[in-house]
Amino acid sequence: MKRIYLDYASTTPVDPEVLAAMLPYFSEKFGNPGSLHSFGQEAQIAIDNARSKVADFLRCLTQEIIFTGSATEANNLAIIGAVRAAKKAGVKNPHVIASAIEHKSVLEPIRKLEKDDEIELTI
Repeated sequence: MKRIYLDYASTTPVDPEVLAAMLPYFSEKFGNPGSLHSFGQEAQIAIDNARSKVADFLRCLTQEIIFTGSATEANNLAIIGAVRAAKKAGVKNPHVIASAIEHKSVLEPIRKLEKDDEIELTI
């Protein structure tokens, strides 16, 4: 029986072009971009080039592009960052509104922010 995958909201197969572009970094050019050796420098250059391509496509600055390891990390970064930006702009207690069916990666950080009296929360 042929298997059918229906959870594309969770993960999807990698596009063949993306896979081809990434293959060298899984097998040959696998250096830690935070390292000073040539393997790391090569990986950092690849990340910088990717960030530049994304920024060009989105018509924004390269420093506005942040790569994350997961949607959970991205959601946490966006939520906490937005709250911090609002506070920095002078909003004493930002009001966050979310639906009850939000993903756990959205609900957990906003509930923590509410518990810590950082935000006013409406669900």
